[in-house]
Amino acid sequence: MKSVGIDIGSSSIKVVEVISGTKGVTVAHFVERPIGQNPAHDPDLEIIEFLRELFASYDPATTRVVLGLRQDRVSVRNKIFPFSDRQKILKSLPFELEEDLPFSNETAIFDAKIIRQIGNTAEVLACATPKLRVAGALQMMTDANLEISILSPEGLAIANCFERWNDPIPTLPSRPIDMEMQLPERLITIQVHIGHTRSLVSAYENNLLIGARSILWGAKNVAEAIARRYEIPFIEAMKEMQTKSFILPSKEGASYDQIVFSDTIAAQVKELSKELKISILEFKAEFNGVVQTVNLSGGGSQILNLHAHMTQLLELPVNKANCLAQFSSVGFEKTAKTEAIVGVALGLAIEGLKKPRNPAMNFLRGEFARQNLAFKTFWDRWAPSLKTAAAAFAIFVVYAMVRDNLATSLSDRTDDVLKTQSKISAKLPPKAQNENGVKKYIREQKQRDIGLKALSSVAHMNSALDLLHKINDAVPGKNAITLNVKQLSIQEDSVHMEGTVANPRELTLLQQALTQVSSNGRVDQIPSRIAAPPGSTPFSFNLRMDRGLKAEK
Repeated sequence: MKSVGIDIGSSSIKVVEVISGTKGVTVAHFVERPIGQNPAHDPDLEIIEFLRELFASYDPATTRVVLGLRQDRVSVRNKIFPFSDRQKILKSLPFELEEDLPFSNETAIFDAKIIRQIGNTAEVLACATPKLRVAGALQMMTDANLEISILSPEGLAIANCFERWNDPIPTLPSRPIDMEMQLPERLITIQVHIGHTRSLVSAYENNLLIGARSILWGAKNVAEAIARRYEIPFIEAMKEMQTKSFILPSKEGASYDQIVFSDTIAAQVKELSKELKISILEFKAEFNGVVQTVNLSGGGSQILNLHAHMTQLLELPVNKANCLAQFSSVGFEKTAKTEAIVGVALGLAIEGLKKPRNPAMNFLRGEFARQNLAFKTFWDRWAPSLKTAAAAFAIFVVYAMVRDNLATSLSDRTDDVLKTQSKISAKLPPKAQNENGVKKYIREQKQRDIGLKALSSVAHMNSALDLLHKINDAVPGKNAITLNVKQLSIQEDSVHMEGTVANPRELTLLQQALTQVSSNGRVDQIPSRIAAPPGSTPFSFNLRMDRGLKAEK
C-alpha cells in the first residue's frame, strides 16, 4: 500500500511517500519545494501547480493522500472518558468540549485519538476544528485536481515518528479512584518542531503523545531580526540564516561581527525559550508532569549550537530529534537537514497506513466525508449506457407483463372454447372435456381415418383372376400359337409367367401380346428354368399389371 503525506508550510511544501510491504514500511521518496520566495507570485497558485505536476504520475486507485491541517487551527484537549468505545467517544465529543472551544459546536468537526485504555476508561486527545478550515483545505485540493483520503492535524501526525503507531492501543489495569489522592507524577518528554512561522510543541509519556500546542515563533523571526540588523532584504537574510546561522557558546576569541551576528540570533531564540517555558508549565500543571528532556527538529533547529544554548535557557537537556530513527528502509539520502524537516510530512504519510485498531485522525467527517471516487468515475463513464439498459429492461418488463396477461387470457378463452366444442362436436363426457380428453379423441379419429383410407384403397382392387382373364384375352388364339403355360404367379402387381411355345416366332407374338396388358409397357424376358420338350421354345417373362389400387393422399 502506498501513502503520500503533504505538509504545506509557510515557506515550503514537503511531500513524503511511504510504502507498506511484507517487510515493513519503506520511506520511498521525499520532495521539498520552496514557495513564496517571489512576492509577485501568488503562493496558493504555486502550491496548486506543484501538486498538479507532482501527482500526475500517481494512480488514485492505489495511493492514499494525506494532507496536514495547521496545528494552530485545531483545538486539542486531553480528556478522560468513563468508557473506551470509540464510537461513544466520538458522539460525546461535542458535549465534552463545549466549554473549552472558542467556536460553536455546530460549526466544528470533531475527532479523537485514544492514547490508552485504563480499565473501562480511556485517555483521549479530543480535537476540534472549524468547518471553514476543512472546507478551505478541500477547496485547494480540488483546485489541484487531487482527492485526499485523510485530513489530519500536524501536531498529532508528527507523533507517528516517535510512537509505535502500528501497535494496538495500550491497555492498562484500572486504578482505584481516590479524590483526595494526588495524581502521580508523569515523566514527560517535550518534542519541539521549529517551522518557518510557528512551532509545534508536543508532550510524550512513554513515547505516547498526551498533549500538543502551537506557538507563534519560527525561523522567520530570526531571519527578520537579521534583515533589520544588517538592513538587507528578507530573502537574503533567510539565506544567511540557513547557511551561516550560529550562536557562540563563548565570546572569547570571537570577532565583533561574529558576536553581533550571534547575539542577533540569540535574542530571538530567547523569545522562543520564553514561549517554550510557558508551554512546559502548562504541561506540568495539566499532567502533574516532570519534564526530562526536550528534543528539537524542524528547519529552525539547524542553527549551530542551538541545542546547547537552549539547554542553558530552559535548564533542561535539549537534544536533536531524529524523525527517521525508527525507519530502517529509506529510499533517499539522509542528511541533517532532511532528518530535521521531514517529520510532519512523514507523520502524515504514516496516517494513511494506520489500521482500524488504532485509526488515523481524520477531519473528513459528516458533510466532508470522502465520496467513492471509483463509483463516480464509473457512473460518469457508463451512465448513458446504464440508462439505456435500464429503459430497455423496463420496456421488457412491461412487455413481459402484457404478454403474460394476454397469454393467460387466451389460455382461459381456449379452455372455455375447448370445453364447449368437446361437448358439442365430439360429444365427450364431462370428465373427458379437457385437453387430454380432446387429444385422445383426435388420436382415435386419426386412427379411424387411416383405417378408412386403407379400406378405400383396396375396395376396387383387381383380383388375380381378373389379371389372368386380361392375360387370356390378350394372348393370341390356339390357331396362332401353341402355348403351354407351366407356371404362373401373381404377387401384388408383379406377374411371372413360364412355359413353352412352338417356335421363336410364336415367342415374339406372345411377348408383344403381353406388352399390351403391362402397366408400364414392358415385358422382361429372363432365362427359363424349365426343361422344354424337343421341337418347342421355352420362355420366362416378368411384367407388371394394374391391380386398380388407389394411392394414399
